[in-house]
Amino acid sequence: MKKIIVAATLALLTLPTLASATDIKPYAGIGLGGFGLEYTDTTGSINKTAFGGYANFGADFSDYFGAELRIGATGSVSKALSTTTLTLKVPSFFSYLAKVQFPATPDFKLYGLVGGTTAGFKGTNTRGFNSTETKTGLSYGAGADYTVQDQLSIGAEWVQYWNKVNLPTTWGTNAEAKIWGAVITAKYQF
Repeated sequence: MKKIIVAATLALLTLPTLASATDIKPYAGIGLGGFGLEYTDTTGSINKTAFGGYANFGADFSDYFGAELRIGATGSVSKALSTTTLTLKVPSFFSYLAKVQFPATPDFKLYGLVGGTTAGFKGTNTRGFNSTETKTGLSYGAGADYTVQDQLSIGAEWVQYWNKVNLPTTWGTNAEAKIWGAVITAKYQF
C-alpha cells in the first residue's frame, strides 16, 4: 500500500506542470470533522463518532468532472459490552474517488463522489483481542464548495467510506464494519 501512496502522490505532484498546458486544475486540501465507526456482529454492536481528518490531492478536468485521492485517519471510540470494552479506530485510510460537479454559481458548486477506500479497521478489547483488518469498500458521498478567494475554497461534505464490509470470524460471527465522515473542508487550487 505504501508503494501505491507514493506513486499516487508523485503523479499528483506533476499536475501543476500539466495544468499550464491543459484545462486541468489541480488542488490540495484538508477535511476535518466527525467519522462514524460502526461495527456489528451477532452479539452486539457499536455505533460511535470519532474525530478524524484527511489530506486530499486532486484535479478538476472540467467544470463538471474531477478525481481525487485522500489519505487520512480517525481517533478511537469505545463501548462497554457485557464482558469487555471494545475500542475501534481507523489508523489509516486511502480513498480514490471520481467527482461529478455542478457549478450552481461562479463561486458555489455541488459535487458527488464515487470510488473506493482501502482502510485499516482496528479493534481491541480488554480481554486481549487486538486486530487490524485492511479491506477495501465502495465509497460514495456528496458535498459543496464555496470559493472565498481566487484559489481558496471552503466547504462541507458527507461520505460513506465503507458500507457493510465483512470482517473475518476472528472479530465475531457475521462481523461487519461501516465508516462514514461528515467534515468541513478547505482546498487550495494551483
